[in-house]
Amino acid sequence: MRYPAVAGSFYPVGEELKEMLESFFGDLGEVGSERKITAGVSPHAGYIFSGYTASRIFKAIYEDGLPETFVIIGPNHTGLGSPIAIYPKGKWATPLGEINVDSELAKTIAKHSQMADLDETAHTYEHSIEVQLPFIQYIAEKAGSEVKIVPITLGLQDEEIAEDLGKAIFEASQELGRDVVVIASTDMMHYGPVYGYVPFRARADDLLGRIKEWDFRIIRQILNLDYKEMFKELKEMDHTMCGPGGVATAIVYSRLAKAVEAELLYYTTSFDVSRSTDAIVGYASIVMRR
Repeated sequence: MRYPAVAGSFYPVGEELKEMLESFFGDLGEVGSERKITAGVSPHAGYIFSGYTASRIFKAIYEDGLPETFVIIGPNHTGLGSPIAIYPKGKWATPLGEINVDSELAKTIAKHSQMADLDETAHTYEHSIEVQLPFIQYIAEKAGSEVKIVPITLGLQDEEIAEDLGKAIFEASQELGRDVVVIASTDMMHYGPVYGYVPFRARADDLLGRIKEWDFRIIRQILNLDYKEMFKELKEMDHTMCGPGGVATAIVYSRLAKAVEAELLYYTTSFDVSRSTDAIVGYASIVMRR
């Protein structure tokens, strides 16, 4: 059992969590059955900052139809464990209950990958995957579905790893006949002294415009399903997006799964809530479809 590491800090517990999710999903439509969605990009900050943005991808998945398994890929912020760590088996707990790990799929992904390890340690305190789970649990309960998860953390993030892991997820899903959606957990630009990144000083309006410009250069490449250009843009701008490897993996998987388009569902920044320029983070919710 993997117990919550950030419940009560990144997201609330008890009735407060349920009420917050209800407010996020107040416009939820009917559960769908099309299953065109192959992957999504979702932020992983505190719910007060990015929760609504994250809810948009899970709303889209609910209305498209839930998969059997969510493969959730997040950056490894802690440095613990294997550089590419697949959680092997068992359950993850949140204040909403428990969710099963798809151990068969996890082992099959590891078998097809040349780089990934089956490793629990990397997941012990990592928040980037945990914060996605209440959204999944909420829509699964609404749909009356029992979905599973495969959590994967990335301590290394580059094109080679994304190509290996995206291909391994696709091949494993094909081998097992498993219906999968990949969730890439990432925040966008991190700006401010809190993050040690202050390339220039400006008024709030000008600063937000610049951050949005930087983020949308990256978002444009994600919408083009072009992870190579995404990495080029990241390097050129010295962009501080924290989960490019997961996003690239989602693109690789989606292209193999015959995705033909991507759509930006929502974009915002932490400034909308904090009103502070000491630490500004961008958040995007993106869906990829066949």
